[in-house]
Amino acid sequence: MPKITLTRKGYEDILRELRLLFQEERPRLLQEILEAAPDWGSSNDPDFQRLLGRRRRLERRIAYLQQILANAEVLVGSNLPPDRVRFNCRVHLLNLTTGREQHFRLVGPVEADAQHGRLSTASPLGRALLGRGRGERVELETPAGLRSYQILDILMDEA
Repeated sequence: MPKITLTRKGYEDILRELRLLFQEERPRLLQEILEAAPDWGSSNDPDFQRLLGRRRRLERRIAYLQQILANAEVLVGSNLPPDRVRFNCRVHLLNLTTGREQHFRLVGPVEADAQHGRLSTASPLGRALLGRGRGERVELETPAGLRSYQILDILMDEA
């Protein structure tokens, strides 16, 4: 599996979730399974099967998070000058198509969450912004048509 680029916060969030799953969720679910386990008879009980399904999903999530951490590369700095859009910077944009201002932090695909202002560097807009400077305009074709943005500000912090 290739390296997965994460911010320090993203790495810590994944580590925190993994600890929660190991220390709280897994023991609680195993206890529920033990209490609901049939006595050497048929295990076709729908409630018991749902518990086993929850356990499979939990184990898959744990394995997924472990794989991310095993392949994680925490990127702190950048070779780009501070006035350029780069990984883990916050960018303030003006959507020239709608007139709305937008704020994003550029993160890797694993951390991306548009509802919380985290834009993937692998997304079309993220790729178009990388390496650009304050005042520059970017255009990209979307299913909804041509979108134009102007970079109003670029900020870097340790988040």
